[in-house]
Amino acid sequence: MELEFNKLTLDCMDSLRQYFVDNQCRICDCTVGSTFMWRDFHNTEYAVEDGILYLKVTHPELAFGPPRGYDVNKSSYERIISYCDSIKAPTMIRSVSHAVYEHLLEMYPGSEARTDRAWSDYLYLASDMKNLEGRKYSGQRNHINRFMREYPAWTFERITAENKQNAAAFIEKNARENIKDSPIYNEGTAKALEVLDNLDHYKQFGGILYAGNEVVGVSLGELVDDTLYIHTEKADVSHHGSYPMLMNQFANSYSTEETIYINREEDDGVEGLRTSKLALHPVELLDKYKVLLK
Repeated sequence: MELEFNKLTLDCMDSLRQYFVDNQCRICDCTVGSTFMWRDFHNTEYAVEDGILYLKVTHPELAFGPPRGYDVNKSSYERIISYCDSIKAPTMIRSVSHAVYEHLLEMYPGSEARTDRAWSDYLYLASDMKNLEGRKYSGQRNHINRFMREYPAWTFERITAENKQNAAAFIEKNARENIKDSPIYNEGTAKALEVLDNLDHYKQFGGILYAGNEVVGVSLGELVDDTLYIHTEKADVSHHGSYPMLMNQFANSYSTEETIYINREEDDGVEGLRTSKLALHPVELLDKYKVLLK
């Protein structure tokens, strides 16, 4: 039976969530949050056959996510190959973790693979982000201490139904003041607002950083197993130290006793973003691959 794909919408989230529970690769692409927040940008469609979830995207090219389920094997990939053969298209698998990449090359040794440094997720130890201990974090502590000195009335609040409009207003203001000719940036803003409107549905949570009564930062994320994923992180850089302060407060607020890692996603090749993420000393860069099956 040929795979039949349907458009991925918010209405699908509850029924498909079961396929995202086990995310041992720890890359953000394998979370509910990332998959649904970028579904429109990538024109994502889905099919479920024999307990396996298949995800297809058509932007920027036709590609498929690794099948998800409890019994994924070579036959799962053969179904994708069969589908691609039926439409006379190459079989490209995207958002492939290093472990899955090695498994694919074992099954299809003639395959072609490529990766890009801009795609790699930054993985940190949660304890490092919470405590910022040691000489290597002295710069981050200095930024935070300056923020606290300059804004002694600062507060950090978890996002609730009562204050989420403050978060939405800040995200909209931040977008207006930082206009970029970037479809990715604009889509990220739009979907951050969607998450705020559907926090319970997404099962995400968030935090707001205030300097007095002024909102200067907002973060949104989710927990999967031992990893806290930060899907949205926006701060007002005119308030010195707002980004490290936001990151540190979010990590302390939402990490649990079981949280070992924090994933702050990729840098998209943006030099300033890469510099700031490297300054927090990731414990690992999680490479992602595109694999053309042959």
